[in-house]
Amino acid sequence: MKIVKNVLLGLLCLFAILGAVSIYQFFSDRKEKKEVTATVLLERVEKVMKLVTVEGGFSEIYDYKHHYFADIWPFRKKALVRVKAKVLVGYDFEKAIVDVDEDTKTIIINDMPPPEILSIEHDLEYYNMESGLFNVISNKDITEMGFEAKEFIAEKAEESDLFDQAEEQRAELFEILELALEASGWKLVVKMKPILIG
Repeated sequence: MKIVKNVLLGLLCLFAILGAVSIYQFFSDRKEKKEVTATVLLERVEKVMKLVTVEGGFSEIYDYKHHYFADIWPFRKKALVRVKAKVLVGYDFEKAIVDVDEDTKTIIINDMPPPEILSIEHDLEYYNMESGLFNVISNKDITEMGFEAKEFIAEKAEESDLFDQAEEQRAELFEILELALEASGWKLVVKMKPILIG
C-alpha cells in the first residue's frame, strides 16, 4: 500500500511538473504580435500655384464640455485637448490673371488676391477625458473637437499679424522678381484685387 501511495505521489508530482512546464511554454510563446496591412492609393493629382510666404505656430488648450439637463457628473462629459498647429499663409495664384505682353516685354498680374490661409496642420493630444453615466464621449465628439479646435486656430490666425507679414514677404518677393525680369529686359506690373469688407 505504501508503494502504491509513493508511486501515485510520484506520478502526481510528475504530472504537476509537466503541467507547470506546459503552462510556462504556452504563455512564454504568446508574445505580443501586431500585424498592420495598408494599401495606399494615389487618388488624384492637382497642379496648384500657391505660394506660402509665412508660417505661424500656434498652441492652444481647448476645454470641451457638454451636458444634458444639469452640469453634474451623470449628465456631463468633458475633455482637455492640447492643440499644436502650424498655419501656412500665402497666395493662391490660380485666382490671379497673368497676361504676357511680348511687344512691350511686360508681365501683368491682374487681380492679385490678398493673402489667405492656405493650410492648417494640427496635432491633438487629449487629456482628462471624462464621460458621464448618461453622456459618454464618442468618436463623433472626438472628431467634433478636432474640427472646432481647427476653426478656433483659424480665427486666431485671422486676428494675428500673419497677413501683414505675408504682404511684406510678397512685396519683397516681387521686388526680387522685378529685378530679375529687368535684368532680362522685361518688367512686372502687379494689380492687386480690392479687398472686400463685410
